[in-house]
Amino acid sequence: MEELMDLPNADQVAANEDLYNLGSRGIEYSLLPWMRQRHIPLIAYTPVAAGDARGRLTNDPVVKQIADNHSATAWQIILAWAIRDGNTLAIPQSGDPKHAVDNVKAADITLTDNELAQLDVEFPKPTSKQPLDMR
Repeated sequence: MEELMDLPNADQVAANEDLYNLGSRGIEYSLLPWMRQRHIPLIAYTPVAAGDARGRLTNDPVVKQIADNHSATAWQIILAWAIRDGNTLAIPQSGDPKHAVDNVKAADITLTDNELAQLDVEFPKPTSKQPLDMR
């Protein structure tokens, strides 16, 4: 991104797309703060961890409890977390109309400070620079 910003018309950058979800938070260490300083929105791809094939996020007891608190699904909580700051757009997969509706409803979920803190404990922010996650 820094190299891109040195190019002509760099002020025309509309957004940056990166893998970002509750289980893949590496960009929070340096890239995301850098983008926020420059008012560059994030487009989060794989915001629910590529379908969470192993259930690491959707079966997590903290995620499940927060979902129960909101009468929501674990998927909706994971997606609500990804877009929690209002400056992140997400590209969740939706294979059927019901899933698409559930994705939209996730935008109506506001996680409390306590819930966000619980998720930070369960899925910690990085404490050092991370290689760009692309899985």
